[in-house]
Amino acid sequence: MQDKVLITQGMQPFAQRVAKRLPAAYVPLFGSAADVPQVLIDGGNFLRIPHPNAPAFVHEVLKRCLDREISVVIPLGIQELHPMAEARPLFSEYGIDVWVPAVNTLTQLPVIENPPKQMPLVILSADTVIVGKRVNRQFDGLSGVFTPSDSGDEIALCCIAD
Repeated sequence: MQDKVLITQGMQPFAQRVAKRLPAAYVPLFGSAADVPQVLIDGGNFLRIPHPNAPAFVHEVLKRCLDREISVVIPLGIQELHPMAEARPLFSEYGIDVWVPAVNTLTQLPVIENPPKQMPLVILSADTVIVGKRVNRQFDGLSGVFTPSDSGDEIALCCIAD
C-alpha cells in the first residue's frame, strides 16, 4: 500500500524536487496557499491550504489530510515549520506523521532556505532514512528534509522562504 504525502509549498521547485526523491511507496500530493490553477486542483494532485499565518492553518491542514487519507505531511515553508512542529502530537492522534523536527530541536537547527539543486538531500522520519544515507547517529530521531555538511558532522533543515 502506498502512503499519501502532503508536501506544502507545492508550487515551488524545491517541493517538486523533494517529491521526485521520495521512494515509490509514497504518493506525493502538493499543498499550497499560493494561487493554484484550477486544472491542477482538478487533477487531484494539488490542494489549497491556508496561509500559515491564518488562525486555522493547522486545523485546515489536518482536515485536508483526513479528507484525502494522507498519512505524512512534509511542511517546507519557513513560516509553517513551528506551527506544524507544535501540532505533531495532534496529527499523531490521527495516525498522521509530520516530518519536521520537534519544537525544542527546531530552534537549535541551522536552516537553509531555498537550497540549490546541487545540495544533497536527506529525508528523515524519526529513526528511518527515507531518502539519502544515514549521516550521523547523533541525528537519529529527527524528521524533515535536511542537507548534510561536507563532513557529515552537521545537518541543516531545508525549507522554502515564504
